[in-house]
Amino acid sequence: MQLLPETAARYSVANIFDPKQNIEAGAQYLKDLLSRYRGNVKLALAAYNAGPDVVDRYAGIPPYPETQKYVSRITASIAKDTAKN
Repeated sequence: MQLLPETAARYSVANIFDPKQNIEAGAQYLKDLLSRYRGNVKLALAAYNAGPDVVDRYAGIPPYPETQKYVSRITASIAKDTAKN
């Protein structure tokens, strides 16, 4: 996971390089984003990448190529894994 200092502090991460702390906080952050966006995976992923304030400002996935590619890549991976099962 990649946690910005503000996010790490919100989830009480003392050492962002500690894998256990980092993964637990990142997973909790994603869970919170999914809740905030009522289960909308694409919006939660966009918020994880670009920040929730940006997603809220654009009322959707922002027009940032990096964020759009990130959301597409992760959702394609999820769809592929789901199709296998």
